[in-house]
Amino acid sequence: MTFDLDAVSEEALELQEVLAYAAGFAASPPGRSALQDARPIADAAALAAEHAANDEAGRYAERFGRLIPAALPDPAPARGTLGIEGHVVDPVALRDLASLLAEAADLGKRLGRLDAGEFPSLQALSHGISDLGALTRDVVRFVGPDGRLEDDASAELRRLRVAIVKAGERLRRQLEAFLHDPSAASVVRDDFVTQRNGRFVIPVRADAPRPVEGIVHAASSSGQTLFVEPIASVATNNELVRLAEQEAAEALRIVRGWTESYRARLPEIDAAIAGLARADVVQARAAFARAIRGTTPRLAPSEPLRLDAVRHPLLDRRIRCIPITVAIDPYDRVLVVSGPNTGGKTVALKTVGLAVLMAQCGLPVAADEATLPIFRQLRADIGDHQSIAADLSTFSGHVRAVVRFLDEAAAPALFLFDEIGTGTEPGEGAALAQAVLERLLDLEITAIATTHHAALKAWAFSDPRVQSAAMEFDEETLKPTYRVLAGAAGSSAGIDVASRLGLEASLVARARALVGAGVRAEEYMARLRALTSEAEEKTGSLREAEARLAAERERLEKKAAAEASERREATAKTLDAALREFRQQSKKELAGIQDAKERAKAERAQFRAESRLRAEARRIAPAAPVAAGPLTIAPGARVRIISLEREGEIVAVRGEKIDVRMGAATFLVSKADLAAAGQEAAPAPEKKSKIASLIASRRPSSDERPEGPPLELHLLGKTVDEALPEVDKFLDACAREGRDEVRIVHGHGTGRLRVGVRAHLKAHPLVASFRPGGTGEGGDGATVVTLR
Repeated sequence: MTFDLDAVSEEALELQEVLAYAAGFAASPPGRSALQDARPIADAAALAAEHAANDEAGRYAERFGRLIPAALPDPAPARGTLGIEGHVVDPVALRDLASLLAEAADLGKRLGRLDAGEFPSLQALSHGISDLGALTRDVVRFVGPDGRLEDDASAELRRLRVAIVKAGERLRRQLEAFLHDPSAASVVRDDFVTQRNGRFVIPVRADAPRPVEGIVHAASSSGQTLFVEPIASVATNNELVRLAEQEAAEALRIVRGWTESYRARLPEIDAAIAGLARADVVQARAAFARAIRGTTPRLAPSEPLRLDAVRHPLLDRRIRCIPITVAIDPYDRVLVVSGPNTGGKTVALKTVGLAVLMAQCGLPVAADEATLPIFRQLRADIGDHQSIAADLSTFSGHVRAVVRFLDEAAAPALFLFDEIGTGTEPGEGAALAQAVLERLLDLEITAIATTHHAALKAWAFSDPRVQSAAMEFDEETLKPTYRVLAGAAGSSAGIDVASRLGLEASLVARARALVGAGVRAEEYMARLRALTSEAEEKTGSLREAEARLAAERERLEKKAAAEASERREATAKTLDAALREFRQQSKKELAGIQDAKERAKAERAQFRAESRLRAEARRIAPAAPVAAGPLTIAPGARVRIISLEREGEIVAVRGEKIDVRMGAATFLVSKADLAAAGQEAAPAPEKKSKIASLIASRRPSSDERPEGPPLELHLLGKTVDEALPEVDKFLDACAREGRDEVRIVHGHGTGRLRVGVRAHLKAHPLVASFRPGGTGEGGDGATVVTLR
């Protein structure tokens, strides 16, 4: 279902400016363009999908980082040329397209690995992004930033460029020999070789006593220097030109081949660009939400219109504006907003209208909370329509807008009127405004109108179908507070302001008398003050009750913390005693081992057993928070691996499993095995019997084999980048199980995987040594690793 928004209303509510603001967070030109061209949506399911995708992008960014990490080039120039059969794409444009497609391929792989239950929209997005990595690899590798092809783009290109270099060096030596010939001293102007018209020449004096036999290609501006190609160098210059033409032809052949390869896969390229643009859009919306402190609106047909602490994002970007709260319940009602000039009525009107458009464009709303119906039409009559050229007065302009709105009205719709009924005699203006708003009530059109007309305020205050709100005004300072007070009618405050500014008392009294007995500003202000006083009284009571509850909660928390601290202190003493006993017993047993290798092996086993005891004790008695601060589970955060008693940095979060880098190695650990950097954990005292039993049974019998990871890891068919994380996880798991020796099977193949794995093992903190497999162990297709 399409959304009906006319250009005048869109301009009045500054939708394009807000879309441009959001588009500034995009990382790619396609994503930026998609955001700037966004249009409001009137379909409930489509809107739910848009906002759900935004939320997923926000959660992804918090846990894994940005979907698209850096700015990307514009694929449009290359894509446009690919659409013209026979045209060759410029190398720079082709490189830009290839770079973007390579990023799209990587994005597709990352999204494809996501949990479809947690990230359904993002995971589904991966299905339309083809892996075009093979197509882009040569272009990215062999096209330089300036568009020049690298020598290795083809064997023929390399051969031609080597020949060009050799011919150029030969020609330069030939010309330099001429320049340095003593007999040429009276002929040569300067001691250098240059180029003119693509050929190497030397500068010769125009008034030389004897001419230089050759071809004159140019003269200096003064005419005193001629640039001459000596006859002896013509053949070499010709060869150089020929080689250069062959080089250009070969480069064109290569680029033409790439172009045709891309053109043959144009549908996949378009799908990849569209998928990347979609990911960029939801990522930009999530970033926009953080920038405006926005919220995901709740959107459904026939919902009440409720905006809690809503702000105008463009105004709030420049200055921290005062948030307002607006409610229309049920949604198909009229809200009349009154108050003084410069009191914020127009800004409030624009803010509500813009919030509706943002929500239905799939953008977050700059509010604390937002519940909105789904409109399919919006009209806004804001501003002065006066035009001398069109012979249009302010009143005429507003009336024409009202006529057009009523002719086009189609519920559910939102109509906004700024100073409805203005520009004519107040009584007539109020009567016309009331008639129009009553018609909108009959049509079930949601409307918000601002006014100064006392009669219209009285009608709004008395008709149960109409809601009334006032812009608060401080009588002491004579300044607006920009707060919206629901259920009140606001005073225009003109007579009060005039009195405060020193207008003669008799004139003020006469003006008050002329206001009339039907509707008096004092009555509305009295009602406003009463409502304000009542609200402040209730707020004060709530704050006192909240303070009492907070104090009681703090007292109970302190008591619980003190008791927990006492338990932890007792537990720490118990654990220290148990571990000291374990170390003493182990020391005695180790002293009896004479063989140095066996003793070293036993020491490693003792260290791993002690680490497992500490980890199990901490599992039995979870750690209490200390001064190290709260545990942050996010890429880049410093954490402590409890079981290894070492600190590292989180590089990725995979649900309950976390990748932590320590030095050159990365370990996959459970979230429960992490603490904040510098934080320790102490076991509970009541678990002493379990610790003692762990110590007593630390050496399993020979016929027992603990469950754990396999003794060998198979990496056949994997790339180096895919294999190394698997190696880290495997070694980490084996070290935890107390394994001394394991085998990694990588095969022979090209040898690249074998070299990469062994280079990684050299710097691994858990590896004592490694060797190629022997007979029966896979030979050089496997590596046997001895763990520390």
